[in-house]
Amino acid sequence: MRIAVISHACVVDVNQRLFRQLCAAHDDVELLLIAPRRWRASTGMTVDFKEVEGATFTSAPLPVIGSGQISLHLYRGLSRTLRRFSPEIVYLDEEPYSLPAWQTLRICRRNGYRMCFMTAQNHLKRYPWPFGAMEREVLSYAELAVPPAPDIVDVLRAKGFGGRIEVIPHFVDTDLFRPLDREDLKRELGLTGFVLGYIGRLAEEKGLDELKAAAEILRERGADVSVLLVGGGPMAERLRTWSRTWPAGRVVLTGPVPHTAAPEYMNVFDLMVLPSRTMPNWEEQFGRVLIEAPACEVPVVGSSSGNIPALIEELGSGVVFPERDAEALAGAIEGLLADPEAMGEMAATGRRRAEALYGLAAIADRLYDALSAVPR
Repeated sequence: MRIAVISHACVVDVNQRLFRQLCAAHDDVELLLIAPRRWRASTGMTVDFKEVEGATFTSAPLPVIGSGQISLHLYRGLSRTLRRFSPEIVYLDEEPYSLPAWQTLRICRRNGYRMCFMTAQNHLKRYPWPFGAMEREVLSYAELAVPPAPDIVDVLRAKGFGGRIEVIPHFVDTDLFRPLDREDLKRELGLTGFVLGYIGRLAEEKGLDELKAAAEILRERGADVSVLLVGGGPMAERLRTWSRTWPAGRVVLTGPVPHTAAPEYMNVFDLMVLPSRTMPNWEEQFGRVLIEAPACEVPVVGSSSGNIPALIEELGSGVVFPERDAEALAGAIEGLLADPEAMGEMAATGRRRAEALYGLAAIADRLYDALSAVPR
């Protein structure tokens, strides 16, 4: 089975681990990975392509036009690279309305390649021309869609996709995301007390105003808590201003960190908080940190937005609070602070289930089965 994967996310070696596992576990797979040679991330960092250690596939990092524009980039030399490999299946790890999807579709049609795609759209959105037209063409041609969560299936059908759909969630590498003693990093960051952690984009839709308000409530009630915010985004300066209203070591912002460093910071957390808000055109699509933190044996408090409650319930890794309700968030944290035994059970259960349900081996096998069923 000759598979060409096209993915801007695979400029980062952590995201390549699924395809390394796919090839290692199934010797009938020959895989070409196409990713940007250089990518400007939403955090402002520029990332150069790095092949994952022990790669069992062939890499083809290509220059892109529009680096950093997730839906608006194009690859230079993509057609030539695909023709040279001659894939049976092209697996597109990009949304179907995007420019890379349109570029890939044209090449697949011209050469008769089968096409599959990933989509995380869990809201029914109609896009203006030409994006709506490009999306309809991709949905008409592709034979398989691979969404990470069940609620996306209804959106695909409502948009007219008639092909096969296999729900295949994101993976967590439990060798990378694992329990670690990081007391030294906690001291280096100057943190004290019980650490409430957040990792991700610092943006309004992530509910960080609720986290701020809940932390203030806990502070007023005398709780010995601190807040560690890992990531970058439009709220960064406002959050830094807020941090200066607290004593030293109580609110710390790290700025963006590489994905491979995420386990280091997650292991400083005593509790991870994901307080996302549902917005008119967005709600939490999957919440990858919700499988990564449990893999590190860190319990989770998450809001009721999107896929968050389903993941927390499935993993038994924490508790859910009503989104936009800072008082409820503070209450949920207080409840866990008062019951360390329950937190310990959540940590152990979350690790065990994350590995069984979302570990590399489980997700690679599901992807193999889905792609094997595509006619060639």
